[in-house]
Amino acid sequence: MTTPNNPFYELNPDIRSLLTIETFRENVSTTDFIERISATVIDQMKDANGKPTTFDPKPFIRTFENVLEELQHLKTRVQEQCSELENSTQTAELEYKRNITDLHGAFDDVYRSYDSLESRIGDVGKTAIRIGEQLETIDKERSKASESRDIIEYFMEFQDGNTERLDSLRQGGEEGQLKTAIISRRLNAVAKDVDNDKEARMAIEKFCESFEKEILMEFDKAYEESDPRVMAHCAKVLFEFNGGASCVQLYVNQHEFFMSNMKIEEIDQVRDSEDNADLSNPNLLPPEVDTSLVKLYDDIRITVRREAGIISSVFPQPATVMQVLLQRIFAQSIQDHIELLLSRSKKYSRLAYLRTLASTHAETKRLIENLKFYCDKEVSLKDAADVNGLVTSASPDETLDRCMDDLFVPYTEGDRYIKKEIESLHKLFGNIVSDFLSAMQRRKMTSTRNQSVLTRTLNQISSSTSTGNILSPSVSSPAINEISNTPNPGTNPFEKTATREISSNIVTVDDSGFTLLSSDAIMRILNIHAEGVIRCVELEDSQELQVPIFFFSKKKTKLSSLRKIYHVLVDFIGQKYLDIAMDETLDDLTNTKEPELACFSVIKSSTDIVQLMQNHFESAMLPLVISIPSTHRDLLTLKNTFMATLERKINIVLQKSIEGITYWLSEILSRQKKNDFRPKDEEGAMMSMGTQPCMQSVDFITRVYRAASQALQGKNFEAFLRRVGNAFHSMLLEHFKKFFVTPTGGLLVTKDIAKYQEVIRMFKLPGLDERFEMLRQLGNIFVVKPEILKSILSEGYLARLDPSVLYPYLEKRIDFKTAKLDRLLGITMDDTAGASSSADTNANQQESFKNTKGGKAKPQRRSLFVNDNEVLKDIMKNYTNNRDFLAAFNLS
Repeated sequence: MTTPNNPFYELNPDIRSLLTIETFRENVSTTDFIERISATVIDQMKDANGKPTTFDPKPFIRTFENVLEELQHLKTRVQEQCSELENSTQTAELEYKRNITDLHGAFDDVYRSYDSLESRIGDVGKTAIRIGEQLETIDKERSKASESRDIIEYFMEFQDGNTERLDSLRQGGEEGQLKTAIISRRLNAVAKDVDNDKEARMAIEKFCESFEKEILMEFDKAYEESDPRVMAHCAKVLFEFNGGASCVQLYVNQHEFFMSNMKIEEIDQVRDSEDNADLSNPNLLPPEVDTSLVKLYDDIRITVRREAGIISSVFPQPATVMQVLLQRIFAQSIQDHIELLLSRSKKYSRLAYLRTLASTHAETKRLIENLKFYCDKEVSLKDAADVNGLVTSASPDETLDRCMDDLFVPYTEGDRYIKKEIESLHKLFGNIVSDFLSAMQRRKMTSTRNQSVLTRTLNQISSSTSTGNILSPSVSSPAINEISNTPNPGTNPFEKTATREISSNIVTVDDSGFTLLSSDAIMRILNIHAEGVIRCVELEDSQELQVPIFFFSKKKTKLSSLRKIYHVLVDFIGQKYLDIAMDETLDDLTNTKEPELACFSVIKSSTDIVQLMQNHFESAMLPLVISIPSTHRDLLTLKNTFMATLERKINIVLQKSIEGITYWLSEILSRQKKNDFRPKDEEGAMMSMGTQPCMQSVDFITRVYRAASQALQGKNFEAFLRRVGNAFHSMLLEHFKKFFVTPTGGLLVTKDIAKYQEVIRMFKLPGLDERFEMLRQLGNIFVVKPEILKSILSEGYLARLDPSVLYPYLEKRIDFKTAKLDRLLGITMDDTAGASSSADTNANQQESFKNTKGGKAKPQRRSLFVNDNEVLKDIMKNYTNNRDFLAAFNLS
């Protein structure tokens, strides 16, 4: 039991102040709450001096029991309050729901009222609209009746010859003139419908004519005085009077641009313009646009830009007036000038005509774009309409496009342009290629070879260039030299600028007179073609690049203009130049013993032209057709076919040249005299640098190498040299089997081989160097003494060869029998014959040669080097027809 007098059993006021609802309204930490209660109890347990006493748990227990009891009471009160609040909330919520339900019903009533009101207002509006339409119709009828009454009155006055009222209205200023114009137009329409009163009709027509003339005079006066306000008033009056056609015609006809016509001396100046001299010269860049045309177009730009603003501010329908002005400018000024320029250039040459056509077309397009900009900026298109006598349904832009078409369709429609372009290319290319053909024909006149291809090609070029000369093999050289150099009677002197200079078109590549087109001539052909491509793109419609057509009920594809002119280029460079050059080269290689090294110049020219043609295609053609699959495919096929054909012919020429070189080397070696290696003059032989066939062979191979190095590159060059070197090595192996050799002659053999080895080193091919090093070691067996021959045969390449390979060479030594060299090798003549027989039957190439002396078989000299060394394997392949030689190798 607690006693009331004990302070430890009563709650401290500080603790009691914590036991309120306000303490727990915010987030309360339980630890902090307990610490605050405990701190108060601890303070109560201190002595008088403020020092803590012995710890006694009972105050804490009693305090916290009281705190819990108070908290329980507080919890009960809070729960009661929450219950009261929940009940109040539920009551308020029910009241709120009842209010919302009542409001929904009220709003539905309001919505229905508004719908009813809206429906009634709609009905009233429809009624008002019908009333308005009726009133408008009545007003129009009233106005029409009033106007009709006025017109009848005016008409009756004209019947009586009285025009005072209309004359007074006519003099009533700008507004009176406008009303007079409207009344006069209507009176004139009535007079045409009423046929029984001719006097009134004539009086009305006379009045209208006088009124129109008066307004036109005012417009003309205002035009001269540059008064746009009065001009605009007169234009409006005349527009109301008769559509304003007379006003527009007056404005256009009296415009200073048309009044200042070109003088006779100016026309003569155009005909003799300084630009004329360069138009026909294909070696010069195409001249700029004719200066007289540039001046005319500049005047037109200035005029249209200035007049666009005036027309827009003066005329009620500025688009109509602007179209009339533009049509007049194109039909009168531009068309006449372009016809003058084209007729002038046509007298000079096709090239001059085409250059003039392309430059004027491009400059006119630029003018059209400028005029469109001025018209769009200044002239309102919404006013365009049909006026009496002036069809203006099209916009100014459409009018300008139609004017452009009307100007150039006579020159570009169908195949008119491309036909002239192809004729021009034929003439210009023919002028260049005919130099080559003429020179080749002159060369052939000294021989009995067939000239039909050259003659036929020259005749084709002659006909395409309109020279009129039909060539035949009997034509003399001076006549051929004059092809296309002698102008036709009546040709313009400017055409002479396009004639050829033969020295600049062709170059001579050998002493026989074989000629080729110079690099400058090829570049001129490509430049001429590139210029033609530019003209084609400028003048041909892009939609005409591929157009399906029907011919004899079969669907075909119309070749594009680009493909046509590219075909001309491929035809001249391919068939009329390179094909003939290749055929002539093959003819020379076939009909001459010593091969003509001009073939390498032809090959070099061909490869250079292939590269130039590829670059030309990528830079001039590909960007234009890459977006047009069919045309791109056609051009690509044409180019690839040309290049593939050319490559095949180059391969044939190279093959023939190798055959010719091989034949000529064998021919030179065949000139080796029987006793060249058994010289009688030993001292002279010692001083000699080599035999004559050797020196000739070395000189010929050197010339072949230099010529081939100018034409071939990379792997092609290496393959060519390898084939020539291998063939020559094979010849020399057979060559030295044919001659008996004295000791002094052996020195000549080694000198010859050293020369051969030296010239082959120039090829810089390790495989060939090894072959000729073996040949050099083989030549040493003709020089050494018999007693040291065995040591020579046991070293280097010779030690790796079967004795039967060396036997044919040792047999040619003068001392072969006296020195008993067959015993040195360990073979006999019978063994050699047996080996040869075995090789001929190809039955026992793997068997070793045996020495039967003493009944014992001697071990064979096996050459593992032959099995492992690629050089000797290649040598063996080159000797497939020499079975004796193959049988000598003992392969395992």
